[in-house]
Amino acid sequence: MQWRSAPAWKTITPLLAAITVASCSQDNLSTGPRIASLRAVAGDKQTAAIGGLLAQPLIAQLIDQRGDPIVGEVVTWAVTTGGGTVTSPADTTDKDGYATTNYRLGPDLGPQSVTAKMTDVAPVVFSVNGISAPASKLVVVKGDAQSGRVGAQLKDTIAIRTADVFDNPKAGITVNFSVLSGGGALSSATVTSDANGIAKVVWTLGTRVGSQALSVASGSVAPVTITSSASADVPASIQELSGNNQATNASGVLPDSLVIRVLDQFGNPVAGTTVDWSVSLGGGNVSPTSSVTNNFGRASTQWALGSSGGPALVKAIVQTATDTLENTFVGAVYISFATVSAAGRSSCAIDQGGVLYCWGFNGDGQLGIGKGPAGSGPVYTFPQAVALATGQTFQSLNGGLYHHCAVTFSHVGYCWGDNNNGQVGVAIVRSIPEPTSISLGIPFANISAGRAHSCGVTIGGRGWCWGSNERGQLGGSVTIDTTAGTVLLLSTPTPAQIGSTTDGKFFGSFDLTSIAAGGVHTCAITTAHTVRCWGLGREGQLGNGTTSVDEYIPQLVSSGIPMDSITAGYKHSCSLSTTGGVFCWGDNTDGQLGIGSTSSTSTPASITGGPYVQVAAGYSHTCALDAVGQAFCWGRNDRGQLGDGSTTARTAPVAVASGLTFKTLSAGDLSTCGVTGGNVAYCWGDNEYGALGDGTQVNRSVPTKVRFQQ
Repeated sequence: MQWRSAPAWKTITPLLAAITVASCSQDNLSTGPRIASLRAVAGDKQTAAIGGLLAQPLIAQLIDQRGDPIVGEVVTWAVTTGGGTVTSPADTTDKDGYATTNYRLGPDLGPQSVTAKMTDVAPVVFSVNGISAPASKLVVVKGDAQSGRVGAQLKDTIAIRTADVFDNPKAGITVNFSVLSGGGALSSATVTSDANGIAKVVWTLGTRVGSQALSVASGSVAPVTITSSASADVPASIQELSGNNQATNASGVLPDSLVIRVLDQFGNPVAGTTVDWSVSLGGGNVSPTSSVTNNFGRASTQWALGSSGGPALVKAIVQTATDTLENTFVGAVYISFATVSAAGRSSCAIDQGGVLYCWGFNGDGQLGIGKGPAGSGPVYTFPQAVALATGQTFQSLNGGLYHHCAVTFSHVGYCWGDNNNGQVGVAIVRSIPEPTSISLGIPFANISAGRAHSCGVTIGGRGWCWGSNERGQLGGSVTIDTTAGTVLLLSTPTPAQIGSTTDGKFFGSFDLTSIAAGGVHTCAITTAHTVRCWGLGREGQLGNGTTSVDEYIPQLVSSGIPMDSITAGYKHSCSLSTTGGVFCWGDNTDGQLGIGSTSSTSTPASITGGPYVQVAAGYSHTCALDAVGQAFCWGRNDRGQLGDGSTTARTAPVAVASGLTFKTLSAGDLSTCGVTGGNVAYCWGDNEYGALGDGTQVNRSVPTKVRFQQ
């Protein structure tokens, strides 16, 4: 069967138009050609977003002049305006004469068109209206791959452009920003794009060094990631890693390097920082004197100590634009101690060369290291060398409540610490933080420090006392009004000789060998081996058989037993006889008399055991050393000051644990110290303020070695 298109047929003369063509159909068209034409069936005049696929396909139908479908003919599809694409550029008509395609719109807003064509047949044009497309992508405009310091705001604002598939900007689009890694903060979590499709935020980096990231998202649009690199902030602190608290022999090199790490304010290591190392105490040298931190913020040096015994200090110093950062390392040349003295909240000792060391609480300057009082006070938990400008060396010392006294080899007396009552022996001020020579230039053989007064014996056997005299404990610093019959007890920072009065009257001097200043009383041993005590006697601590309130004239202790040495606690006293017996009297609330009970007595009572070679009284405990160096203690034990491994009070002597043998002992308020025959110092008891010198503030109920000893 032949056919002609409708447009071609129109060109035939009217005469020919009436002629039928040959046809095999049943439509009686066999006498002439079929006339074909295209018409739009579906899909015309749709509206869709540019770049989007039309919701309905475009369908054109090929029919003859009777309206019957023409099957099997090829129809071509072409985009005529708008720049889109068709999915089927050509399609063969089906049984209904339909040819179909789908159309994806081009980038142009407004009218677009697609034409269905077939040779010799008039084309059919489909019209489409292109409208704005939704946002389909996020484009990074500015701010990616920046570098900055942790915790700081990045220099460039983060700018994101929202666009459709053809890169047209999209205004009014909600863009969400969120931190993926590294922490930090954004100026806003949600931003609406402006007329140019731009959304901006300010990014403040987190506190972690390294790569940081944030995510940018908008609805179903594929998110984008912005990254940055965060470097450490300026140095803010120095962290000590290793090398502190080492000790070695004189002039030796410490085995471990001194290692620090420089950190910024967020704890990140800071690389490339210069660290200067310097010896600030004890001599010796460091190598190198300057080093630069590595990528882990670390720097190190090696320390060779000086020749002097005791602690030494090295400082690691980092200088920033606004601050100086320091870390102090403590080292020490091994110390060999000759004697040690336990006091209130501190302890002091003398080494074999006569060098003085102190440790513990320094709120009243009682460590003598030249640092002023600080109220609640700094605590030094290990020995501090007491460096005197004139280089004196000492042969003996004794600690009171908050002050200490010592005597040099040239018999010059020095005291330091709390001086509210003149107990340091100089004009009354709050405290004296350095050893200061006692006025009058008296040649002392020994000095004893009490609660708020001090007393000493000269090399000629005369006794002198100074400080508080509230109960007559100075033994002579009085004024007697003979008319009125009254006695005025005068406190004084100037040493007053025992046995004389300030108004010129004299009631007799005594030749003394040793003296002990207690809480508010004093006792002494005469050259005749008798014991005399004076001051407050309310608890029987004067040993004269009474409980006198005040005795400003030395009272003979009722024993008749020859004594060699004396010690005074807060409210009790003890002495050592010439045959090695220990006798105690006074307050016995905590069993500090060692007589097997808690009954107080105003006359000397002997303790079991012995023979003993030394006795030492603390606040409310007592210790003694037997002839073979075994230490025994009794009395109050709540801080472990008896050293028997417990905190149980004892009313009779109990052996100090550890099996050590000592050559000297000293009982403080709540602690005890001793030096072994090998010149090693140990302490035990209360350590709240570092009085044990072991580098901690932990109470010890057994002897614990003082730091910086072999």
